[in-house]
Amino acid sequence: MRDGAPDEVIAGACFWYSRVTSWLGGRLLASTVPIISGRATGKVDQEVIEEVSLTVPRFAAAAEGEDVADWRPGTDTLHPLARYGQVLDVTVVVVSVITGTAWETRVGRYQVKDWDDDDAGLISVKGESLLARPRDDKLTAPTSPSSTATFISEARRLAPAGMGVSFEAGLIDRALPQAFAWSESRLDAWRELAAAWPALLRIDPWGQARFRAPLPAVPAPVITLTDGARGTLISAPRADSRAGAPNLVAVTTQGSDTADVVGISAITSGPMSVNGDYGIVTKKWSSGAVTNLAEATAAAKADLDASSRPAQIVPAQIAPDPRLELDDPVELLREGDQLWGYVTAYDMPLTAGDGAMRVDVGLT
Repeated sequence: MRDGAPDEVIAGACFWYSRVTSWLGGRLLASTVPIISGRATGKVDQEVIEEVSLTVPRFAAAAEGEDVADWRPGTDTLHPLARYGQVLDVTVVVVSVITGTAWETRVGRYQVKDWDDDDAGLISVKGESLLARPRDDKLTAPTSPSSTATFISEARRLAPAGMGVSFEAGLIDRALPQAFAWSESRLDAWRELAAAWPALLRIDPWGQARFRAPLPAVPAPVITLTDGARGTLISAPRADSRAGAPNLVAVTTQGSDTADVVGISAITSGPMSVNGDYGIVTKKWSSGAVTNLAEATAAAKADLDASSRPAQIVPAQIAPDPRLELDDPVELLREGDQLWGYVTAYDMPLTAGDGAMRVDVGLT
């Protein structure tokens, strides 16, 4: 959960706005991008995980007292909204109406993907999280881990130039086999490392790739979303889907000199049991980063937990709360129901006129 205003301010009397700055490398191009509306979104199974969309006036002053500027990039490669490596830094500021105290929540950094001029005075801008960089920066030739490679050292070696990589303390580093080669995609290689570890590949608010430990089977909620007095929950419909919800995951080793082995994790009780009427829905994959049965079984279990989580979701509508982020453990209280789960997706407005925030909570 991100830092920000306390629960009583979010649920009480407050106003808020977003501050967007534009950077090109270490150069500040615009200290304020004047946005009319915008949304920041995230989804755990999306390629670059998080994105942003903004609507900007064609002509506007960035701040009071400044000259009016043209916010259409045109052919200017140094324009704040151009797509030549420009990065938008987004922060949400929440201010208490009662005390005037302000809290800042850093949401993320987004590489400008494209812009569009509607020829009616508005510019639409789309950006992607910096996981777009390893997706786009392909390896020019197959490459293999060195003889001393570990999961951590290899994750760092595969990073695009200038991109930081961090690792949660709960992850245990281990040696990586050399008897395989990565394909051209750095992002796919990172994902394979994460799956084999097992770990979660995420992006932090500073644009740094982060490998996190798998989520616990039972969440310990960091926030309670409830309706009624002093609550922020507007609605909490339910949704359930069989699509993408395996009850058996099989992971095959490829990185040892012995015959390949298969690690299996299965749901053996409850309505999704492999022994019941649900039937068997299998997900299979293999990796050269997995070398023995114990590693394959651990990877299969982590994948099974992650794959089954988004199947049964509560797409909750809440008052905007910039602190919430992917993987946050959440408690939902709605009309007598008490539900626990993890945030699997969010859609957050960046201005006060952009409506409610949606948070998908994958139930456990």
